[in-house]
Amino acid sequence: MTKKTTPKKSVLKASDHKRRAPADLEWVKTRRRLLSQVKRDVRQRLGESQGRDISDFNLRYERELRKAWTISSQDEVLRRIGNSNLVYGGDFHALEQSQRTHLRLLRQISKPVVLALESFQASAQKYLDAYLEGELTLDELRAKSNWDRVWGFSWDHYRPLLELAKERGFQLLALNSRAGVHSLADREQKAAQIIARAWSPDRLIYVLFGDLHLAPAHLPSKVKAILKGRERAMTIHLNSERVYFQLASKGLESDIDVVKFNDSSFCILSTPPWIKWQSYLLFLDRAAMADEDDRLDDESDFDPTDQVALLVRLAAADLKMEPKFKQLNDLAVYGENDETIWREVEKRSDNNERVIAGELLRSGQRFYLPSGGLAYQPKATINSAAAIAGLYLHARLSQRKKSLWNFPGDLRSQVWIEAVSYLISKMINHSRRSETVAGLQTKLRARSGNAEALRLALDIRLSEMARLQSGRERPLQIRPRQRSSYVEASRILGGMLGERLYLAYRSRKLKTDTLVNWLKRDPGSRAFLDIYDGIVELVMN
Repeated sequence: MTKKTTPKKSVLKASDHKRRAPADLEWVKTRRRLLSQVKRDVRQRLGESQGRDISDFNLRYERELRKAWTISSQDEVLRRIGNSNLVYGGDFHALEQSQRTHLRLLRQISKPVVLALESFQASAQKYLDAYLEGELTLDELRAKSNWDRVWGFSWDHYRPLLELAKERGFQLLALNSRAGVHSLADREQKAAQIIARAWSPDRLIYVLFGDLHLAPAHLPSKVKAILKGRERAMTIHLNSERVYFQLASKGLESDIDVVKFNDSSFCILSTPPWIKWQSYLLFLDRAAMADEDDRLDDESDFDPTDQVALLVRLAAADLKMEPKFKQLNDLAVYGENDETIWREVEKRSDNNERVIAGELLRSGQRFYLPSGGLAYQPKATINSAAAIAGLYLHARLSQRKKSLWNFPGDLRSQVWIEAVSYLISKMINHSRRSETVAGLQTKLRARSGNAEALRLALDIRLSEMARLQSGRERPLQIRPRQRSSYVEASRILGGMLGERLYLAYRSRKLKTDTLVNWLKRDPGSRAFLDIYDGIVELVMN
């Protein structure tokens, strides 16, 4: 990452970085339209009054961030944390990447920390203390603090923060006073009072609070008024839409992940803005479905097919293929709690597909059956939906009507299918990361994940390298007991290849027309397999 700073009046010097070609500006326009659409959907789910409140709050927050910025780094953020005794960390509650960003920073802090959390009511402080003393388990803490009723956002997203606090000897501080406090300003004032009482110049209070509350005129100013400016404070904003699109307009959204407004105000860019808001939309839809006593109308219920269809059209627009995907009547996506999934698999698949689909269902793995346009999405996440969008789009373009699950003969075909799936998902969310060989070896040593699939993936990779170097097949050494392990191993290797495809595509080493031509070829055909090694060699070197 470059450490250059920029003139005060501009974001970046035009001479420092290559600008996007004019045709690529369509990419930015498409993403802006997608973000607007997702935000409209959020407002519709919330209702007009609540949606307008959030929209107005967001506008005020973005106005506070309309400042010139310079390129920074994670190292500079950590140095500034080391010189502070109060850190405000923005938290977009429905986005797991938000909590994980702060988790990564907290893991690198060596001095005493008080982790102050908006996610717990102040009345639950005694339960946080009991958890740290070993008197409550995490599950008991969740139940006694009424997490699911009072906070409602994913417990699993916040659990690692609580585990780290106990492991490192952090204190935990509950900040929320939602009960009996009706205005956002009053909640900020109550939180400011709690923070000020706990503040000490000799330790660090790391506050995780809703990002919209961290504009200087909001929570920070209220704490400052109480402490009379004695604190050494900094703010870590996350995923500013304005900064993101300024970077995207120059093709730098994947290269720069930290910017600095001034010495005490930074912004970390961990995910594209439409992914952030889509995570909130998913939260609202799933919450509505879970509330059987007060459901929203049917049009507002979470439909994984609609989610995947939206991402298919986005990817098709990037590939200049949008007219071919206006009608998606042959797509049906089933979620983890849909009891009809197996009946549909039996109706739309042959014997071999049913066996492997059954194994994938039992192990909670996604799949797509092109013969019936049926997809299984066990996790309602953006990356999972985007991967299925890639599987569907590729099958449509190549006119593939059957699953290539006859292993080991279909291995290369299946790796390519998964590579395209990953590529499409990476085009939608460029922040995602694929596995690495070193990562696979670490997981095997730690006995993490499906060991059979991990060993097979490494074996296939060695075989592929031997074929590229010598032109001769190297027989596989691993013979898995579960045929679904071939699919999972292909997914791992496809992610590695898809990562390289994305880098080649983004750097223009791989042209859109060439990529689309590849996607139109049947991956099960002899003609495609004849060029497969050339594709791998082109993008992996």
